[in-house]
Amino acid sequence: MSKNQKKMVTLTRKEVLELLAEGKSLEGQDIRKANLIKIDFSGCNLQEVNFSYSNLKDAIFRDADLRGASLWNANLEGVDFTGANLEDADLDYAKLRGANLYRANIRRAALPTELISREDIVASVESGCKVGSKRL
Repeated sequence: MSKNQKKMVTLTRKEVLELLAEGKSLEGQDIRKANLIKIDFSGCNLQEVNFSYSNLKDAIFRDADLRGASLWNANLEGVDFTGANLEDADLDYAKLRGANLYRANIRRAALPTELISREDIVASVESGCKVGSKRL
């Protein structure tokens, strides 16, 4: 096997949009370090997708299945995770300020609690407030 065949290929923004146009599944895809600002992933199967280091600012993940996905160190500012399944997802070191996690399943998810409090994240799940804007 050649060196190029062994190397994992990460998808570009254009390739992601093409796959989304074909169907609602990107399961298991490697989309590290991609610029995916404002893409609508609503209702998509994104299980085990690697979004590490990706810029997902203002993307929409309403009712998306992100079980086991890696969002490690991703920019998730302003993202809409309403109703998303984030069970077992890795959000550690992700920038979540301004994200909406209303009714999202965050069971066993690795959360960026060093960057933002768990209480702030849970408040967003329960009330739909944006992360970082919790009212006391």
